[in-house]
Amino acid sequence: MAIRQNWLPLMVSIEIILVALYALTVLLNGGKPYPLFDVNGTRTIPSYLQALQLFFIGALPLWLCITYRCPQVPPSRILLAFVGLLFCYISMDELFKFNFSSGQHKLWQLIYLAVGLAIPIVFFRDLVRLYRLSPQSMRLIAFGIGVFIVGGFGLELFRSHVQEPHWYRLFGRWQFYQVDAIRTALEEFGEMLGETIVIKGMVQLAQKRQIQVALR
Repeated sequence: MAIRQNWLPLMVSIEIILVALYALTVLLNGGKPYPLFDVNGTRTIPSYLQALQLFFIGALPLWLCITYRCPQVPPSRILLAFVGLLFCYISMDELFKFNFSSGQHKLWQLIYLAVGLAIPIVFFRDLVRLYRLSPQSMRLIAFGIGVFIVGGFGLELFRSHVQEPHWYRLFGRWQFYQVDAIRTALEEFGEMLGETIVIKGMVQLAQKRQIQVALR
C-alpha cells in the first residue's frame, strides 16, 4: 500500500539516479557513457524505463477502450484508441530507436510534434468534456506534457541554436562533451519526469471515469 501511494516520488528518484549516472560516466570517461546507462542507446536501463512509461500511457487508454461502456462519460472510444495505439508505437520506437536507425530523427520529431498539436484540435470536444469531468487530472496531464516538451524539444533547440553556434563564447573553458552530458541528462530527465506526471494524471482520470460509470 505504501508503494502504491508513494510511487511518484519513487519514480522521480529513479529517474534522477539514472540521468546522474549517465552524466557522471560521460564526464569520467572522456565523453563516452557507460553502455548500460546511455540515455541515447538502445536496450539500456533508461531506454527500458522510458519505453515502459510510454507503453503504460498507451496501454491504459487501450484497456479503457477494450472495456468501454457508458459513452455518456468521456472520453470517446476513438480518442482512447488513437492515443493508446500512438503511445504503444512510440514506446516501441523508444526501445528500438527506429527513427535513429532510419537516419530521420529530426523528421520524426517534427512528425510527433505535429501529431501532438493535432490532438487538441481534432479531439477538442473530448478534451473539454474530460476537463469538466476532472479538472485537476487534466491540469496535471497538461503540466506533464509541458515538462516533456521543455525537456525534449526545448533543450534540443538549445543545443542547435545556442550551445553549438556560440560554444567558445559561452563555454570556452569546458569540453563540448562536458556541457552536452549535463544538457542531455536534463533533457532526458525532463522527458521521463513529464511522462511520469502524465501517468499520474491519467490514472486519476481513469479512476474518476470508473466512478462516474459505476454511478450510472
